[in-house]
Amino acid sequence: MAGKGHRFSYRIPLFEVDMGQAVYHGNYFHLFELAREQLLRDLGFGYPELVARQIHLAVVEAHCRYRQPVRYDDQIDIITVIPSLKSRGVQFQQQLFLTATRKLATEVRLTTISIDFSGKPVPLPPELRQKLVVFID
Repeated sequence: MAGKGHRFSYRIPLFEVDMGQAVYHGNYFHLFELAREQLLRDLGFGYPELVARQIHLAVVEAHCRYRQPVRYDDQIDIITVIPSLKSRGVQFQQQLFLTATRKLATEVRLTTISIDFSGKPVPLPPELRQKLVVFID
């Protein structure tokens, strides 16, 4: 992944793993969501600001590729970049690396759309767009 990315570090808790002792496949989306929330928070435009404006970033498309398992107590880094930024939507590309080995474990590409609380697509706040430009890949 080229370009400037946002880094989120995390240690895998026990509740994220399945009976096979690896992160359950659906739980990777929790981890990627934590990283996106932290990116917005670090930009000074977290979800509380979106909610105050009655806006939500709804995921409309997701593609995830699992390369190797992540296990309980693994330290991970998630790098997030933005391949595409439009007036009403943001595409996020995220890669999850095992910190100890720097190996790519999982990657996801998500397309989100800005919607109001009634479900109608609305433009992203201009202030948020300006801050997200930094992470365009």
